[in-house]
Amino acid sequence: EFFAPEGFRSKSLTAVKNNKDIDVAKLQQIMRDKHSIALDGGYGQIKGKTFRLSNMGDETEETVGNLLSSLDQALAKL
Repeated sequence: EFFAPEGFRSKSLTAVKNNKDIDVAKLQQIMRDKHSIALDGGYGQIKGKTFRLSNMGDETEETVGNLLSSLDQALAKL
């Protein structure tokens, strides 16, 4: 689920609500160590309640597909 409501979402960043109560720090570690992908785990009052994915740069269908596949694999390990 998106963290920001429709109309307030960034085009350069996707903030995801942690509505599954996952261990965001562990997700970050798996993504970094196994897939070489960095996730931001939120900050301040939303730390651990969200995680953020960058949409900036030269993203393609292939790179986004790789990100989503890596997320699926990492989430399966939690």
